Amino acid sequence: MNQKWKCTVCGYVHEGPAPPDLCPLCGAEASQFIPLEEERFNLVRDFYDTLVVHAVAAHFPNGLTPAALLLLALSIVLEDGGLERAAFWLLAVVLAVAPVSVFTGVRDWRRHFSGAQAGIFYKKMALAAALVLLAASALTLRLRHPDLMAAGSGYRNLYLALVGAMLPVVVLLGHYGGKLVFHWRTRKP
Repeated sequence: MNQKWKCTVCGYVHEGPAPPDLCPLCGAEASQFIPLEEERFNLVRDFYDTLVVHAVAAHFPNGLTPAALLLLALSIVLEDGGLERAAFWLLAVVLAVAPVSVFTGVRDWRRHFSGAQAGIFYKKMALAAALVLLAASALTLRLRHPDLMAAGSGYRNLYLALVGAMLPVVVLLGHYGGKLVFHWRTRKP
């Protein structure tokens, strides 16, 4: 007799006597499937059961860093200090959330990958440390020199270079995170 099974990670529904070994959509293991009849709509419980804090924390820097760079560029073009202040606050959020991402990433690495000695994990850790260092340096510079974006400021280019260097860092962090999450796509059948 066939049963319907739901992936608790992505919501994919599978029909068969048992759940699939791997979800064809997200790559979740069979243990992440529940019989569909057992499912009860409980938003709070579903959120609690499926929340991946590291994924949430990692998306903040990856989304806010490009937005901060865009606001900085617009602040220069439009000569608008309000846009520069908005970029500053976005960078402050990046710096505040980055340690959460690092901590949860290391915790998940130990929990789900048994602390595997693989280069991809060390690359992510080094990049995360670089992100924290760049963000802290940029914000410290901006706090010490609040008018650094003014024309003729000697610190303007350094500030822009520090913030600009954050972009490739978050791109690589996202790339390596995607490789870990979607590793199943590279498997040969």
